[in-house]
Amino acid sequence: MNMDMEKETIGPNPSVSVKFRDDVTIGQSAARRLILSRRGLKALEVLPHPLIDRLMKNWMTEAQIDRSAGSDGNPRLLYLLYEKLVSLDLLQARCTLDGDPLFSLLPAPEWSALRKEAPPAMARLSCHAGLRREGRDLILEMPLSKRKLLIHDQRCLQWIMGMARETPSAAAGDGASLFFFRALSLIGALDGGEPARGGWEPHDLTFFHQSSIGFHDDPIGAMRPLEKMPPSAPVFKPSTGETVLLPEPGQGLMEKLRAPFAEVLAHRRSGRIAGDNPPTIEELSALLHASARVQEIKDDAVHPWQVSLRPSPSGGALHSLEIYPLVRKCTGLAPGAWRYDPAGHRLEAIPADDRLLDEYLKTNPYMLPDLEPPHIRMVITSRFQRNSWKYEKIALRLVLQDLGCLCQTLSLTATALGMASCILGTVDARRLGEVLGLEPLIEPIIGEMTLSSP
Repeated sequence: MNMDMEKETIGPNPSVSVKFRDDVTIGQSAARRLILSRRGLKALEVLPHPLIDRLMKNWMTEAQIDRSAGSDGNPRLLYLLYEKLVSLDLLQARCTLDGDPLFSLLPAPEWSALRKEAPPAMARLSCHAGLRREGRDLILEMPLSKRKLLIHDQRCLQWIMGMARETPSAAAGDGASLFFFRALSLIGALDGGEPARGGWEPHDLTFFHQSSIGFHDDPIGAMRPLEKMPPSAPVFKPSTGETVLLPEPGQGLMEKLRAPFAEVLAHRRSGRIAGDNPPTIEELSALLHASARVQEIKDDAVHPWQVSLRPSPSGGALHSLEIYPLVRKCTGLAPGAWRYDPAGHRLEAIPADDRLLDEYLKTNPYMLPDLEPPHIRMVITSRFQRNSWKYEKIALRLVLQDLGCLCQTLSLTATALGMASCILGTVDARRLGEVLGLEPLIEPIIGEMTLSSP
C-alpha cells in the first residue's frame, strides 16, 4: 500500500472496499487474545488491534486503511496484520457505484491484483462458469477457483450476457464494467474461446471442485449442516409391507463362500447372459447375507446418531444405501419388487406398478434383444439425508464411494457363489423411481446391477 488517496476509486465512479467475511466470528482466549474463526474453525489467534474491530463493523477502502496506518503508532504492524488477514482468506471485497453495491469478491485478493489491466476484449465467459442463487444475491463460481462473485446489481447480469455473446461488450464499457471484467478474470471465469481442457463436462468439473479439498476455501467434511434440523433418516428404513424371511445359507453355499479370496478376485467377470435355470431364493439369501447384512449396531455416547457395521464399508458407518431386488425369475420367490431388510435378513414386498415393472424387467439392458433378460435386477438407492445431515459438500461423493464398495462386494460374492453379475454404467433413475414410487430427492436411485445364473 501507499498513501495515494486516488486509489479509493477505480475508473470514474467504482469504489472497492474490504471487510471481514460474513461467516467470520471473533472470540477471546484465556490469555485475552482474539481468536478469528470461519464456520467454527479457528483461523488465527492474535493480540487485539483496532483494525480488526473496524473491519468487523465497517467496509474500508485501501485509502482508509492507509490513513489508519498513518495515525497508528506502528504502521508496519497494521500492514502485516492486514496482509495476514488477506492470506488467510478472511476478508471479502465489494465494488460499489455511487454508493450502490454492484458485486462482492470472496475472498478478497491483494490490492495489486485489483489494479491489474483488464483482460483482452475478446475474452468471453467460460463455459464452466456457474450461476446460482444464495439468499437475495446471485453467486458466480468457476470450478477449481477458490474465489467467487456475489452479484448484487442487475447491471452485472447485463455485462455477463454481453460476454456470453459472440461480441463481448463488457470490456468496452465504463469503469464499473471494466472492473467487473477484471474480477471475472481473477476467478478464472474468462477464456479466449479455446476448447475445454481434458474433456470435462461442466457438471462433472463442478462436482469434483465442490467435493474436493484445496480448490475452494469453504469448510468441508463432517460439518453437520442440518444438525439443528430434525435427526437424520433412521439407521433402518421401516418395513411397512408384507415380508418374507430369507433362509440361512446352507452348508453347500457356505462352502462356496469360504473360497480363497485371491481365487474369487481372479475369477470375477461381468456376466451378461442369463443361464437356463434362474437363481434360487437360497442363493439370493446367501448373497445378501454375506454382502449386506447388519453385523453390529452402534448407539452410544461415541456415536450420537445410530450407525451400523456391515460387510461393505460406508463413510461414517452411516449406510444410506438400500437394495431393491426386482425379480423376474427366482426359484422359491415370487416375481415382483422387493426391498432387502438388512437388520432382519428378510425381503419386504414393494407395491410397485405391475405394468411398469413388467415392462422394465422384460427389457434387456445389454442391447441383446434376442437373449433372455437378466433374472434379477438389483437396484440400489440412497436415503440421502443419512449423509447430508452430517456431511456437507462431500455427501454425494461419499454416497458414490459407498455405492462402488457395495457393488464390488456384491459382485465378488456372486462370483464365489457361482452366479453371473454385471454392474450397469447407466441407470434409468426416473423410470425406476416411478416403478418403485420413490421421491428422487429423498431416496434417489444411484446404481443397478444384474444377477442371473451363469
